[in-house]
Amino acid sequence: MKYYYSKSGELNLSDNDKEYSLKVSSIPPMQFVSADLWLAAGMLICGFLYWNFALVSEKGAGVTVFSVILCGFTWSYFKAKGIKQTRSSFIWLILTIASAIQFMIFDGYAIKCLNLLFTSACYIYWAAVSTGRCMDKKLSFFSLYDLINQVFMVPFANITCEYFGIKEGLSKNKHSKNAMYVLISTVIFLPLMVFVVGQLSMADAAFEQLLDQIMQAISLDSVLNYGLQFIIGIPVACYLFGLLYGDAAGRNTENINKEKILRFSEEIGFAPKLTVYTVMTIFNLIYVMFFASQTAYLFSAFSNILPDTFTYAEYARRGFFELCKVASVNTVLIALAHVFISKKGKEATPKILRLQTAVLSVMTAGLIVTALRKMYMYIHFYGLTELRVYTSWFMIMLLFAFVIIFLRQVKLFNASKIIIIGAIIGFMILSYGNVDGNIAKYNIENYENGNLETLDYSLLFRLSDGAVPYLYDLYYKTEDEETRVLLYNYIVYGNLYMGEGSQQEIPEEMYKKTFRDFNLQSQRADSLRGLLHSKGLGHEVKGEAHVK
Repeated sequence: MKYYYSKSGELNLSDNDKEYSLKVSSIPPMQFVSADLWLAAGMLICGFLYWNFALVSEKGAGVTVFSVILCGFTWSYFKAKGIKQTRSSFIWLILTIASAIQFMIFDGYAIKCLNLLFTSACYIYWAAVSTGRCMDKKLSFFSLYDLINQVFMVPFANITCEYFGIKEGLSKNKHSKNAMYVLISTVIFLPLMVFVVGQLSMADAAFEQLLDQIMQAISLDSVLNYGLQFIIGIPVACYLFGLLYGDAAGRNTENINKEKILRFSEEIGFAPKLTVYTVMTIFNLIYVMFFASQTAYLFSAFSNILPDTFTYAEYARRGFFELCKVASVNTVLIALAHVFISKKGKEATPKILRLQTAVLSVMTAGLIVTALRKMYMYIHFYGLTELRVYTSWFMIMLLFAFVIIFLRQVKLFNASKIIIIGAIIGFMILSYGNVDGNIAKYNIENYENGNLETLDYSLLFRLSDGAVPYLYDLYYKTEDEETRVLLYNYIVYGNLYMGEGSQQEIPEEMYKKTFRDFNLQSQRADSLRGLLHSKGLGHEVKGEAHVK
């Protein structure tokens, strides 16, 4: 049945207004097959491993192992449900695994935190592509809505499915029932068993010794920690099962869809074109006047001229914050102009708006280039830091986005796809770029070449284990005894070093790391640390025994 509604919401029997089909939204019932029940049990394991391998560790190989296990469970589930992988889904699976492998290779907490979010987003989008729950078959503007739908709407709308899946699995499976009976009987008779074991240990010394060994291997703290991690892993299991089961069964996946987005976009396109053109023109004129009045200040960076009353640090920092503010305003302005301008159906973007957007994009790109040049001056005189690297990377990605926006105004193409792919490639380059190692390498080499007046050791000592090989190399090269003492103490003791005093004993727990914390850079740093400590600070340096 179809009804016609006026813009005021009242019933209208004429067909002057748009025609909409009324759909009664209903949540489909939960229907579980064997694969769903096994997935529910598997996600309980993954929920525990998420905390034990990924979050409570130093984000090393544990994250890689967890990601592989999770992808393995998901792959098996999709295969059991008859969901075949396509070329597009394979790409997202490979991207998920590739980003997870980074944890096993590189050290550096900041980039690992960002990469954990990136890996999670890739996995979630892989699930959406595999099950065909994306609004477009190719990357597009709707991919952002896909990610919002998959991260929030689908898993939380199906958050209770894990409970009912486990409940149905226990009621149907004979072995599960037996396991439950065993667990219940163990809990009921646990006090009696404790009493009997205590009496036997008092009666026989050999049994008491065996019991002590078992208790040392299974400490109470470990049991409590694992129990807590399993409990707080249950919400993670509910989230993951809700996502995968919802996508596979098509349950609560249409909370956000293409039709709703297009209809909403059409409904909010109320602003008259003349109003939008006026606002865009005013802003463009403001930026033109800004560039004209600030030419000497903004472009002095290209001539390596430092304005009066400015240090290089102040000059570059101020330029960056100017960039962020202006770029943010311009991005929001472009988005609002294209969203709220009055449009009908699939009407193309007006040429005047495209022209004004192109001008605004060019101005923003020019400001970004200027800011990058300022940052280059800053780095040239003061060296690299993590913040300067991440800032420069962000500006480059922002410049790339505005260049694509400009080209999109000249010629129609899928700009969103190119921006998304560019952002993915850019982040992978950053995460695999050994940021901390290259910072140490750049600063040390430029100090040795005379390009840097001083070497900021406090900055180098804040870097991760990726910088240790270069500090080890510098230790053998330098002839200054005070510098050698400083480097020795930091390389050997790291953050435990509290001053330039005599050598200390390395605590045993410093090297007690599990596979969860493992990464190749830390392993190499630990081997150099142990090698240097075994020789001692006063050992003779013969030749250039530096690390290649």
